[in-house]
Parts: sequence; C-alpha cells; structure tokens
Amino acid sequence: MKKILLALTLVFALSSSAFAANTETEPNDTFEMANTLEINSSILGQGESGDWDTFVFVANQTGKMKTNLTNKNQSVVPYVVLASDKTTSLAETSGEAEFDVVAGETYYIRLWSIGKSDYTLSLNNL
Repeated sequence: MKKILLALTLVFALSSSAFAANTETEPNDTFEMANTLEINSSILGQGESGDWDTFVFVANQTGKMKTNLTNKNQSVVPYVVLASDKTTSLAETSGEAEFDVVAGETYYIRLWSIGKSDYTLSLNNL
C-alpha cells in the first residue's frame, strides 16, 4: 500500500509541475530586461504601483496571435503589444487582444500597474 501511495504521489508531483505556468521575474521594467514569454503559454506576474512589466517573444509563424490578461485586483491597466521597433503599437487593451505578426520577428508586451495585483498573461497562436 505504501508503494502505491508513493507512486501516486510521484505521478501527481510530476504531472502538476508539467502544467505549471511560468512566473515573471524582476527586474523587467525595460526592453533590455524583458522576460521571455513563450508562445502558447501563460506567465504569472505581480504588478506593483508604478511598475512596468515587459515581456518579449519571437513569432513562430506569420499570422494572428492573441494575448489575454486577467488580473485579480484590476490594478494592471491597459497593456501594449509593440513591434520590434519598440514604438509601433499593434494592440492596446486591458483584457484580450488579437494582432498580426511575422515569423521570426521580435515583439514586446508592456504592462503598467497602478496598484498591487496578481495577474496572468497568456500568448497564443490563432
């Protein structure tokens, strides 16, 4: 019986870690310090008042992508998806956005916080 419980515990631990989301790391206030956001995944973060969180990704295909931001206390305000030139806005939203990308190009997502809030940011191919 102990062997079965041990085996089940091990299977649960391995399977739950496989589904765990990535976590934002500070500092990531600038483009140079941006956290990598994997495509078709989510990242957990925490906004602080006056804090920028910056993420970077490279498009793996040409076409449409979608981001979604859910934030617990609604303190992470509209975020921007930027092209590789870091000035061209592809989308501005506080929740969900779709935008066009080109395979191999670099893109940035920036979030601005007006208060403390936990959030989840996801990025997916469409």
